[in-house]
Amino acid sequence: MRMRRLGNGHSVLFCGPPEIDRKIMEIVNDDGRETIEVRDVLYWTMKETCDNARKILPIWAKQGICYQQRLNAWNDIGKGKQFPNGLLEKESKTLQEHYGFERSKGESVDFYRKFGARNGDMKRILDKCENFGVKSFSGAKMLEEQERELAHEVERERENQRPPRAGPVKHHMSDGVTQFIATGTLPQDSHRRSTSIVPAFSVMERTSANEHWQLTAFAHRLLATSDFCEVVERGQVKDNITDEFLRPVNWIVSSTVDRNILVIMSSFEVNRLIPAIRQSSKVILHMYSPQITRATPSYELLDFCPIPRPNPWQPNVTLVDQLNIFAGQLYFPNYQAYQRVCGFLGLYLEETTSAKRDAIHSDGFVSKADRHALGMKYDSPFVRSPVTLLRALIGFRRKGQSYIATHMGHILHGRLLTEEDIEL
Repeated sequence: MRMRRLGNGHSVLFCGPPEIDRKIMEIVNDDGRETIEVRDVLYWTMKETCDNARKILPIWAKQGICYQQRLNAWNDIGKGKQFPNGLLEKESKTLQEHYGFERSKGESVDFYRKFGARNGDMKRILDKCENFGVKSFSGAKMLEEQERELAHEVERERENQRPPRAGPVKHHMSDGVTQFIATGTLPQDSHRRSTSIVPAFSVMERTSANEHWQLTAFAHRLLATSDFCEVVERGQVKDNITDEFLRPVNWIVSSTVDRNILVIMSSFEVNRLIPAIRQSSKVILHMYSPQITRATPSYELLDFCPIPRPNPWQPNVTLVDQLNIFAGQLYFPNYQAYQRVCGFLGLYLEETTSAKRDAIHSDGFVSKADRHALGMKYDSPFVRSPVTLLRALIGFRRKGQSYIATHMGHILHGRLLTEEDIEL
């Protein structure tokens, strides 16, 4: 901001670019004065308006002239004459027409005077050009095309594809969940599918990726409550497909009785059970969120604001790795976690050679029969490639947003990562 003193004893504050201040000072200096007066600002405003009008006038005039030429051609068609050449435009020009010295002869005001003599509208257009000192339209065509292309580039039309309308399932609190909070142990019938606590990955059974789902490959100690799994009423969506209705993972309850149990709960259950969790010595409530960008912190250690705060406690890394996969985490905290996850999924980590290439699938998966021959350290429980399933699961979590540039995006598209890629 700059302060300039006016001739009447007042000051004016300029917030615009410095060149505006400089132009006004040139007007003042040409008049032999040192202070800016109101008339100088008004004079500069009117001068800039005229200059801008003079710059865009050729475009306006050229459009008007083209309209008059096409109108005359259209009138000739109405009179029964043959198709006029005035409606046609040349698709190409020679080098002489583009860059020669004679290229602007046909774009001058004098050239169109012969048409303006018998056309009142065109005559008024040419008179207006002479009033503003415009003698040629050579640059008007190019300016018009640039303006049209720029306007075309910024035009965008978005179409939001929302999930189908469906009625929500009414929240419920089951006795099995209450028993787990009180005792830290699972109900005796928890292995059945009709219980209130089920394997977390069983939610994939009602998605479009059901055909790729391998329940026995995932840990049965990573669990979820029925209130977390059931989001919409059955029969409310086509073929009971719930791709668009997976709850985010935010609340985990672990057991101090059995350290190899993690139960995912809904916000409704946590809100109802928080008083009992505070008083219980059998369970611990953990806040969790998957890491979907490099900038966000990682909560996979399950040590962020636990309730109640436990003694030194370490989670089961195998369960946490599968928890991250289920929640849609896209980044690994270190290279060891990357190796564990790839080993669990049965993906080959090393550079391939011609001798090994036949045993490795295109997505990096290695079948059980070939893992020992390739010297793989981890024993994967998958008998078929899980890549298609995980692509679908992360796609459900990301809601159409791209994740190819992330760590999980690389390994699910057959690309190897190095320690530098993880620690970057």
